[in-house]
Amino acid sequence: MSPRTLLYLYGWRLRAHPFQELLAGAGIAIGVALLFAVQVANHSITGSVEQLIHSITGKAQLELAARDDQGFDERLLFAVRAIPGVQAAAPSLERRAIIVGPGGRTAIELIGVDPSLAALGGRATNDFGPGGLTIRRDGILIPDRLAHATGTRAGDTVALQIGGETRRVMVAATLTSAQIGPLTGSFVAVAPLRYVQRLTAMPGRISRVLVHASPDAVERVRAGLRTISHGRLNVGPADSTVQRLRHATIPDDQSTMLFSAISAMIGVLFAFNAMLLTMPERRTFIAELRTQGFTPRQVVAVLGFQALMLGAFGSLGGLVLGDLLSRTVFHSLPTYLAFTFPIGTQRIVPFGVVAISFATGIVAALLATGRPLFDLLTRQPLDRVHSERGELGEGIGSPLRSRLLIAGVAIVGMVTLAVVVMPRTTIVGVTALALALLLVMPAAFATITPLLDQAARRVRRNMLLVAVMGARSAMTRSIAVAAIASLAVFGSVAIGGARNDLVHGLKRGFADHVGTADLWITTTGQSLTTDPFRLTQRELKRLRDAPEIAAVRSYQGGMLDLPDRRVWLIARPPNDREIVPSTQVTDGDAQSAQQRLRTRGWATLSQTIATDLHVQVGDRFALPTPTGRLQLRLAATTTNLGWGSGAVIVNTRDYRRGWHTNAVSAIEVDLADGVSLAAGRQAVRRALNPGRALDVQSARVLDAEFTSFLNGGLTRLTQISKLLVIAAALALAAAMSAAIWQRRQRLATYKVQGFREAQLRRVVLLEALIVLALGSTLGAVAGVYAHLLGNRWLSLTTGFPATFTLESGQALTTLATLGVLAVAIVGVTGSLAVRVAPTESFRE
Repeated sequence: MSPRTLLYLYGWRLRAHPFQELLAGAGIAIGVALLFAVQVANHSITGSVEQLIHSITGKAQLELAARDDQGFDERLLFAVRAIPGVQAAAPSLERRAIIVGPGGRTAIELIGVDPSLAALGGRATNDFGPGGLTIRRDGILIPDRLAHATGTRAGDTVALQIGGETRRVMVAATLTSAQIGPLTGSFVAVAPLRYVQRLTAMPGRISRVLVHASPDAVERVRAGLRTISHGRLNVGPADSTVQRLRHATIPDDQSTMLFSAISAMIGVLFAFNAMLLTMPERRTFIAELRTQGFTPRQVVAVLGFQALMLGAFGSLGGLVLGDLLSRTVFHSLPTYLAFTFPIGTQRIVPFGVVAISFATGIVAALLATGRPLFDLLTRQPLDRVHSERGELGEGIGSPLRSRLLIAGVAIVGMVTLAVVVMPRTTIVGVTALALALLLVMPAAFATITPLLDQAARRVRRNMLLVAVMGARSAMTRSIAVAAIASLAVFGSVAIGGARNDLVHGLKRGFADHVGTADLWITTTGQSLTTDPFRLTQRELKRLRDAPEIAAVRSYQGGMLDLPDRRVWLIARPPNDREIVPSTQVTDGDAQSAQQRLRTRGWATLSQTIATDLHVQVGDRFALPTPTGRLQLRLAATTTNLGWGSGAVIVNTRDYRRGWHTNAVSAIEVDLADGVSLAAGRQAVRRALNPGRALDVQSARVLDAEFTSFLNGGLTRLTQISKLLVIAAALALAAAMSAAIWQRRQRLATYKVQGFREAQLRRVVLLEALIVLALGSTLGAVAGVYAHLLGNRWLSLTTGFPATFTLESGQALTTLATLGVLAVAIVGVTGSLAVRVAPTESFRE
């Protein structure tokens, strides 16, 4: 069949059924948009950092890096450059800081560099060499996006808050992407190395050395770096930061992957169900083509071409809509990563994501077209059209319903068995549950509607009886609408329930973590007791001597870079109320762990770290530190305490033994009896030197700060959950509008039989509510089961605390949203549809 004929037939269909085809395309577009937006959001997190790091490292293959933010002696740089095979070695000093400008404040990465960095040939650092960008010895360079965020211009003086101190610095220049490439999308500030050493009070210290070696000398140089490090520094690839970020995001990525997989499957099924709405007409169209002498091959070509065109246009629309969603709904960054990694604001759109999303819409359209093609298996063209009770092409035979039901039940059984035996199959299992939900829908519909029919006859509700008859006669359309509602509730309950459990588990753990003191002293704007600072002996004495204060304890720790991950290190004083949060212990006795941690040589590890180290409770292990390796024994294993790469808890005596520092990352303050929090804060402020960039917060306020970071960390899950409901609402709107509009001929028949328009509106509303209630009920049941499976998977795989709790709020919210939407749609579309002329009932 020629392309011209195929185009003519498709043009004829568009003229005959424009509204139906538009709504089917809208359903495909919504599914594709959901899939595309989620994938772009996930790729942009690590992709932006990867772009940034590679634009700095350039040709460098290796790095010598400190294990914490205290750095190491810069004199090692000369030893690095002396290793045979080293062609270039560039030092840098990096420290987290807060920049305060006229227009606001934000956390940044302060980077000290010298001209040798340009020799690495990185896109962001080419201009830092001789003859390039001029960096004042007492000024900083910032990207233009950061300048805009803080309302800063070149020449302005801004405040930098570093390690509890405030420094006034000048912005020497703002840089554009033409000058520093991807660096312009990240919140960083660049300054000369010596100047940053002064600002951070770290004279003679650097954080890392990037090394470019001759291609044939890389392994020799690596061995030389290990010799220089003496086991106290990390030696690894130049992009080790990217690797640590990927490890830190594994739990979040896995959580998001689970929810994204659910959303993607639902998006595909939305598109599939949108096509189901066109099935009756397509089956009738096949019968018409066959009666006119078209061969089966020609029929397949016609339907395939039409599905291909619809899928292509729907997918293009979905990509446009998904791009809009990724720029608006999914534009925010996970702030829990931004305080320790240089997360960029770039939006990364890999070609593969575009291709997969586009292909998904086309595949969904082609699969939905496959059902009418089964009519080609009959010898008589009209057999399948009229073989079932109901409107033309709407029949789903009893044998087919039975086979679908058996397949759905079998899928549920296989999913349950697979998840119990292999928890890592949960992602596939939950998406398979969504498919099983659709397979059992026809059988459930065929079982429930006769019962409603009998109930309507008993109570003599004529309009309800007519509505039930209408839903049964339009079975394919009814099931398509019910399926969309069920998928919406399924996804909302599964995703929203698991997210809420995750939030509750993390909040409970951190509340226990900060509940050991009345007040906490931490650096301003830095997150969760990870930024080190120093108090003078005079400040400590004033704190301890204040009558409002009963006790003062030094809390230490921060972020520790292991070769493959960045972990949260917590060092608590032995006399603290609780060293490890008892609610977060996963293996071992919590009380015994508390006692062990008060003595020398014990620690707890997150379960994921202990598993990777192959250690169990009571075993010995070596923890890499800036001074070598600290020998410890495992007191217990815990959850990851909310940090993706896991956490290590020791007491402050062991911390000082392994780190050789008195720097603290927080001060715990217990108030005297009868002293209010306000009075206690005033006493602490009086004890601190004026101008210190330190926060004095109650445990409740610090917990609220954690909650804000937690919400930032789970922003993707929140966005996916909300977007799923939005997408479902749009898909339901399209489906219900199409279904109601396609019923105009039957509504015209009712008019001929004497029904008034007011009665027909009630019939349409009741029919829609019946279909919606059936789909929502099945979706809620399946969603609770998916929620249970998802929680178990999160706990076992990611290390996040996620205890299953059954909450009805998420399901009720979704049901209410869909219910209000259904009434609104029926009110508008139904009012227009019931105005159909009675003569329409005589049209074929």
